[in-house]
Amino acid sequence: MRKVLALGLAAAMAFSMAGCSTPGQETTAAATSAAGGETTAASGETTASGGETTAAGGETTGKKVFRYSTMTDPTTLDSCKANSIGDNELQQLIGEGLIRNNAGTLQPGLAETWEVSDDGLTYTFHLRDAVWPDGVAVSANDFVFAFHRLADPATASPYAWILSGLIKNGTEVTGGEMALTELGISAPDEKTVVIELDHPQSYFLSLIGSCCQFFPQRQDVVEKYGQEYAGSAEKMINYGPFIMTSSADRAFVVEKNENYWDADNIKLDRVELSVIENGDTALSMYETGELDYVLIPSASVPNYEGAPNHSSFVNGNLDWIYINNEAEYVSNKNFRLALSYAIDREDYNILVNNGVYSAWGNIVLPMCDGAEAGTTYGDTVQPEGYPLKADETKAKEYLQAAMSELGISDAGEITIRFNSWDNETVKRVAEVCKEMWETRLGIHVEIDMVTYGEVYTQIYPNHDFQVGYGGWGPDYADPYTYLYLFDSRNTGNYSNYKSKEFDALIDQSIAETDPAARLEILAKAEALLIEDGANIPLQMRTAHYLLDEDVTGVNFYFVGYNICPIYADCAPTE
Repeated sequence: MRKVLALGLAAAMAFSMAGCSTPGQETTAAATSAAGGETTAASGETTASGGETTAAGGETTGKKVFRYSTMTDPTTLDSCKANSIGDNELQQLIGEGLIRNNAGTLQPGLAETWEVSDDGLTYTFHLRDAVWPDGVAVSANDFVFAFHRLADPATASPYAWILSGLIKNGTEVTGGEMALTELGISAPDEKTVVIELDHPQSYFLSLIGSCCQFFPQRQDVVEKYGQEYAGSAEKMINYGPFIMTSSADRAFVVEKNENYWDADNIKLDRVELSVIENGDTALSMYETGELDYVLIPSASVPNYEGAPNHSSFVNGNLDWIYINNEAEYVSNKNFRLALSYAIDREDYNILVNNGVYSAWGNIVLPMCDGAEAGTTYGDTVQPEGYPLKADETKAKEYLQAAMSELGISDAGEITIRFNSWDNETVKRVAEVCKEMWETRLGIHVEIDMVTYGEVYTQIYPNHDFQVGYGGWGPDYADPYTYLYLFDSRNTGNYSNYKSKEFDALIDQSIAETDPAARLEILAKAEALLIEDGANIPLQMRTAHYLLDEDVTGVNFYFVGYNICPIYADCAPTE
């Protein structure tokens, strides 16, 4: 039986940078900072570096409660506007799509059955009997409304681009060139949803099962609250395994939904999640019994080697440095390559993350599916990436070529701006890259620290930067989820990369029906990005964590989300 301290704190997921993706989930405190934060069980208040976290209170005696933490606030509670792995993880608790991707196993969600046309272009889903908390039946029109709202330029959803090249007319509708009614989704009746694709996609079901942007929404509720919709738990409506009952004070409480269609298989009574910005503070709270799950800060991982409750998983996140390919200096290909070859990825991993991740010089996760069952992209066709050790000679050669093209005689004349957000680990990332570039290239680097929300809602989408930290977690286990980020027609192309040759390869991969030939084309596309220096890969993430011995059924995954406690179970609290 678990002993719950007075704090009764919630807490969970670390939020990713860009996508259900993004981009790079922050799970560590800076390797050089083991301090930070103070926890007072009696008061239920935690002060972490850079912010204050108030416990998600409430009586828990005799209930099955799972408590975990995140270092970063969700960007939104609106599933249509979600833009990170952390957003998606929270939405998976309180919502559901047509399909549920349960750690790689596709299972029915709100759709009980479905059929796929012979040409692979039309999916017909038949909804089960399900109700919203107020008793209103979930209808096919709720899906149509949500898809239209996601696509509508007026919504300004940062993830609207996912429809482009996916759903029929998605590119034209999200671009404002066609009416919303032209989007390839319809509801022939209240129980049937028909989705037409732009082209056959073997990963389609996995995608809509992983990403909350494809969840239904209630039009009357959205319109009731208008711009304030999903501003808090009180201004939204949920229908998933759990219902959000509180979102106050950077703490999120969700309670079991007894009307959920699969409620018999939901064992937890409550899940509590709070924002704890300092990883060492969260670790201390786990040790004192205030959390049931915690990600171990990289500096502390060696302390838990061999511990029975210590485990790890590759979470699918690739960390990299975004480059605005049209900004001053970095618009030059040779200058971009100079930056990349000046980075020592192995030293970077040690300096920033205590060596617990894996240095990586490619743009695509090697674990993505291969052409045949049981194979991976990395084991079969993936091209060679950047060296893991810095190549100072090449870096200087590329720099000299760039300076000649730019008409610059002294590298000291060059100053670039590195966008970082106000998190200790990300600040450390910027400092390490700054030192490597200034030492090996002789240029100057200014670090511009802003909030996480500003980076992903304003700075990157508006290309208002030169270089900046980020990353990507896959929406589905296919190389396309990474490569499409660089398509010039993709509004989610933060890198501002534009190449007719690359776009042509993407188009060829879409038209190719032979799986092996398609992956060969995608490998050529990745090779072109590496040759052009489209961004600077840094590492693959391995998440190390501690989990209470009495907790079972927590799923860890590398597509769309990293942790999912929906089907978890634990002993009742005392």
